[in-house]
Amino acid sequence: MSAESDVHGQHPFRGLHGQIVETLGSAIGAKTLVAGDRIVPEDVAETSAVSRAVVREALKVLEAKGMVEAAPRVGTRVRTEEDWDLLDPAVIRWRSAGADSAAQFTELLEFRSAIEPLAARLASERVVSERLAALRHAVEAMEVAVRRQDGIAFNEADVDFHRALLVASGNKIVAQQGEPIEAALRVRHALNLVPSTLTDAAVSSHRDIVDAIARGDGGRAELASRRIVDVAGAEIMSSLFGSAGAR
Repeated sequence: MSAESDVHGQHPFRGLHGQIVETLGSAIGAKTLVAGDRIVPEDVAETSAVSRAVVREALKVLEAKGMVEAAPRVGTRVRTEEDWDLLDPAVIRWRSAGADSAAQFTELLEFRSAIEPLAARLASERVVSERLAALRHAVEAMEVAVRRQDGIAFNEADVDFHRALLVASGNKIVAQQGEPIEAALRVRHALNLVPSTLTDAAVSSHRDIVDAIARGDGGRAELASRRIVDVAGAEIMSSLFGSAGAR
């Protein structure tokens, strides 16, 4: 789990400058502030009752995420969404609260469908006992959470499983995609875009991946992983748009 996250989603940045990062980041992510809008540090400082130095530090954080840009004689302006670091966990969280949240979930599902089945296939080709044990441990924790109908514990186990799957790929670049995928999972749970009742099917679908990896069956591991992403997509679209949105 990242230093900024809690059981429900990424934790707001801490401290005074963190409050400004959250306020401005949320406004930009929700399109309350849109591309081209100017952010005047003096105005933000006065409105938020903080120093201009605090605001400037906050703007540096947002600039590093590609959300704002400072230029001489122009000041600080909001950048277009295409310029943002869209895989940054905080940016994912901020976008999820906006009018374009459905589009973001579609993008994240497409991203997951490209990365996770690949990770499952690679893991089956490079079976390492410690990595396999981490996957099994996560499935066991999911099973306990289902029995107890403990959504928070299930979410944690789900996050652990998908991060462990990326690590099990043995590909360092694939493994580094764990943070955005964790952010996507946490936002989904935080917005209740999941079934209200936990079922054994959720556990067995994850166990299918582990069993296929253990057998070295890359095709089945890849297919089982793709099914999980497809089911997640149907559940999210159904929650957002009703049964007509499910696929």
